[in-house]
Amino acid sequence: MKINFKIILVSLCFASCKQVQNLSDKFTKPSGKQVIERNYKDDDAFLEKYEVVYEQAKNNNLELALPNVIYTKSDSLDLSILSYKVFLEKGELLKIETNIKTDSLQFAVDVYSFLNDTLISKRPIVSNEANLNHLNFEVFKTGYYKIVMFPESNKKVDFNIGIYTEPVFLFPVAGKGNKDIQSYWGAVRSGGKRKHEGIDIFAKRGTPVIASVDGFIATAKNSGLGGKQIWLKSGVFGKTLYYAHLDSIKTRSGTYVKVGDTLGFVGNTGNAKGASPHLHFGIYNSSGAINPLAFVKKSDLPNSKEEKVFKNGITKLAKNELRIGSGVKYKKIETFTENTPITILGKIDNWFHVQYADHVEGFMHESLIEENI
Repeated sequence: MKINFKIILVSLCFASCKQVQNLSDKFTKPSGKQVIERNYKDDDAFLEKYEVVYEQAKNNNLELALPNVIYTKSDSLDLSILSYKVFLEKGELLKIETNIKTDSLQFAVDVYSFLNDTLISKRPIVSNEANLNHLNFEVFKTGYYKIVMFPESNKKVDFNIGIYTEPVFLFPVAGKGNKDIQSYWGAVRSGGKRKHEGIDIFAKRGTPVIASVDGFIATAKNSGLGGKQIWLKSGVFGKTLYYAHLDSIKTRSGTYVKVGDTLGFVGNTGNAKGASPHLHFGIYNSSGAINPLAFVKKSDLPNSKEEKVFKNGITKLAKNELRIGSGVKYKKIETFTENTPITILGKIDNWFHVQYADHVEGFMHESLIEENI
């Protein structure tokens, strides 16, 4: 039997190089985007196309409401990059997830910040790591962000992307939720002399009040406007959580507590005497009080389903409106005439994310489009 030593040598070299790369990645932790870009470096034409498509997508004007699920596909013959402007609040955790198995296809996510109303940061503020087809990002500043996402283009795979937010902290009253918040940040107090620096969560007297985060009890006392109150410190340089008007306190100063531990019970002590039992919940940092709502407000989760989208479409009616978001409330970009060929990049509910002439993007209702076979 003849042995082809050249083939064996090349195979060993390839395997060795891959092992070295994998070992290097463990230390350097490249992003999903960086790993995908490696596949393009030996194809100058495709790399140039990719860079153009990425920048066009990054600078589009499309908007996305959260939570949402996007249905899309990778294509071995084409490159589809999805990009959306989203509004996020400090205290939220942005979560982007796909149903792509990490050993099947690499997925890339970059999140950029807006420097002003239109200018986007040059570099992403956060990206998903290689071999992780999801991203978690704790929002540090309320405002608009740009999400750019795309999969490898070496095979055809239908998949979905779930984008939603969760509060950073646990809701502070056991068994309660958003509907039990009846007084919000900024509400007038003491005849206009001060404003409400927190939220009020109403519940029956004796309902457990729980630790929203791990930390140390800085203070547990009965004093002043807050009555029976607890100050929970989260980390050395973290935030301080304030629980006021308690009926009774179960913990004490200096105690380390874990998220979910019972700290006390809902009441109406302090200046809440005579009012319905409730918890006044506040958050403070080095600059003072901050609005705690986004930190604990429970969020809806997106419901995904099995859905495939076709790639090539054509408009059906005499007038077919293109919008910047998936709904009639969004601004209209332009109107296409009948039989205009378009490319389908994805689908959200009953709206297609479409592209025309390789650069015009927008959303069009499914009733206006049919597959172009």
